[in-house]
Amino acid sequence: MHLILMTRGIQQSRDLWKKFMETQWFDWKRQPILKDDNNNFIRNPDGSLKRGGDQFSRVQGALRPIELWEYVFPQESLQEVLAMMNMHKSYNNLRPEVKNYAWILRKLTGAKKIPDMPELQKKESWEITQKNIPMQGMCAYPIGIREDITKDFAWDEGTRNAVAFHQEGL
Repeated sequence: MHLILMTRGIQQSRDLWKKFMETQWFDWKRQPILKDDNNNFIRNPDGSLKRGGDQFSRVQGALRPIELWEYVFPQESLQEVLAMMNMHKSYNNLRPEVKNYAWILRKLTGAKKIPDMPELQKKESWEITQKNIPMQGMCAYPIGIREDITKDFAWDEGTRNAVAFHQEGL
């Protein structure tokens, strides 16, 4: 059985919840498939395999995070961000377990599909960035992008220390 859920809360509380969830053990009911004296599986008259009585063993619950993240960076760095996680060649070729609902996540988050960049896909990651994020033992699926507003931003306006920039509103 798989329970799909989202979490939200104070990081310390979430971490404690995570530790407890990862350490829970449960009874796992199984029924052995019976064999005859010649080591062949025994079949019922209807063709199904004959099973023995219930056996129980212990199994640990597996907490498999399916996390939705928002990574904020300057717009000009999209290619570098994709390359540093080695997804610059596969950003538009999602695995089946993600592909079927990626559009829903884009809609919920106000994101749009990552534009096709054929020239980027021809390059190796080291040609795009010197940054390399270890990805062994995990997967990251690029769902989409959302652009920030670019406008004039001012701080302490009207004072001698006023600072103003025309920038992307990260």
